[in-house]
Amino acid sequence: MNALRLKTLVLVIWGIIILLCGGMVTWAFASPNLIAGLGTDGQSPSTGELPNAATPSPLALVPTPSPKDRAIIFLPSATARFATDIPTTPTPTFGATLEIIQYSSTLPADFDPLTGLKPANPEMLNRRPVAVKISSFPREMVRAVQAGLSRADVVYEYYIEDYLTRFIAVYYSQDAERAGPVRSGRYFDEHIMRMYHASLVYGYADKRVQKHLEESDLKPLLFLERPDTCPPLCGNSNKNAEIRLFVDTAGVGPKLSDNSHQDLRAALFAPILYPPTLPAINRIYTHYSTSSYNYWEYDPARQGYKRFSDARDATGFMQGELYTPHIDNLTGAQLTADNVIILVVPHLFNNEFDREDQVFDISLNGSGEAYLFRNGRMLKARWMRDQVNQPIQLVDSKGKLVPMKEGVTFYQVINPESSINELDTNIEFVFSIPPRRLTATPSPWGYMTPTRTPRKH
Repeated sequence: MNALRLKTLVLVIWGIIILLCGGMVTWAFASPNLIAGLGTDGQSPSTGELPNAATPSPLALVPTPSPKDRAIIFLPSATARFATDIPTTPTPTFGATLEIIQYSSTLPADFDPLTGLKPANPEMLNRRPVAVKISSFPREMVRAVQAGLSRADVVYEYYIEDYLTRFIAVYYSQDAERAGPVRSGRYFDEHIMRMYHASLVYGYADKRVQKHLEESDLKPLLFLERPDTCPPLCGNSNKNAEIRLFVDTAGVGPKLSDNSHQDLRAALFAPILYPPTLPAINRIYTHYSTSSYNYWEYDPARQGYKRFSDARDATGFMQGELYTPHIDNLTGAQLTADNVIILVVPHLFNNEFDREDQVFDISLNGSGEAYLFRNGRMLKARWMRDQVNQPIQLVDSKGKLVPMKEGVTFYQVINPESSINELDTNIEFVFSIPPRRLTATPSPWGYMTPTRTPRKH
């Protein structure tokens, strides 16, 4: 009897133990964070930090999101993803806009790759482009007769010497029956010839530059004043060399040994998305010197830029400047552009003799900083010349093409030493004129320095 009671008592005790263990297991499944020694928010009650990843059991891998993590949904068998209660559209940045649309720089065959527009006469594109050197100085003589810049698809302005700048204008989709005054060439012009497969109309050059061009593979494309090149390149009876030479660009091609259609890479022409996210700039100033300075003003009605240039020498650098509308005397209209691009390019010298004479070698190779102005907005970019025989392209920090506006593009070339000042809706680029001498190196014996371009009448 005593043995039977003892056996019954043992069975009762084991039953109680089994019931207690079953409750603990059920509680463990119901509150995994507490079993792991965590608070209900998945953090340690004492430290507030998540425990070591090896501490929780597999039962503790589905924590309840804390308030600071409430936008994250955790799923037991999926990668955590972000979610919001109400769908929203994030404010885009310029870098993000290029991700949204897959732009294409491919144009139809009858569209101009330099402007992104269909010419009035698409047959114009079945030829080689023509690049013309056009002078702006001496101001008092030249501005009254300067002609043809408004007919070019692309124009570059760059510093030459003695506080002066010069244009090289590329004609492709239309011609100018009178472009000029045509003046001398520079090393920089080789880059334009190669990029645009263009002939070069110019009035000779410093002997160092001339020798370099004549000894290159570009020699057949050099178009100089000779008896057989007039017309279209003809001088007049004016005794002033600075204003005597003009060209009819339509007549250049027929005089070339090869005037065939050229395969040119198109720029990317596309709208900009979310323009309010980009800086609004109404005036773009470029101060090259006390003699040469200009600004482009955005015209909202035209959605383009109008050029204003120096009307006199300034009293000091960026002091006492006087501007006037820059008029093309071929059309009687003010110069305009759809894109204004500041190119930051190294201005080098091959030796100290070239420095003394300011014979620049503007190295448009590789890549560099650029600032694109279109539709009243500024887009910071980089210019890239990844193919020697194709036009430069503008890319963003990720290497994606930056969209330009269809139409005429005007490039202002400055050096990396230049400074930039931005004030409200104006921006100023201030060119840094390199010193003529770093050492007291004299010119070689018997060397004739080049003829300087006169600054005044």
